[in-house]
Amino acid sequence: MSKGDTSDEALFAELRSLIDVWCDRRCLRPLATVLPAYTSLNGMNDGWGELLNTLNSLALYQDAPPLAERETVSDLKRAAEGLLHAK
Repeated sequence: MSKGDTSDEALFAELRSLIDVWCDRRCLRPLATVLPAYTSLNGMNDGWGELLNTLNSLALYQDAPPLAERETVSDLKRAAEGLLHAK
């Protein structure tokens, strides 16, 4: 996701890509955390807030993902915050 692109579509594309990587590696804890918020996102503030909370909680895992994935999660958090505050 480019730094200036905070559209819904860009966020979902990046999040889907990260989910695919985690599926390929069978990273069950991050998947179990993010999938409920991802699949139930309703486009309303509460849904964006839940996704943002989920992205924040991924940083608490002791078995942290690789640096590139942590940076992607940080980018996604910033984008979700921007979308939440714009609504």
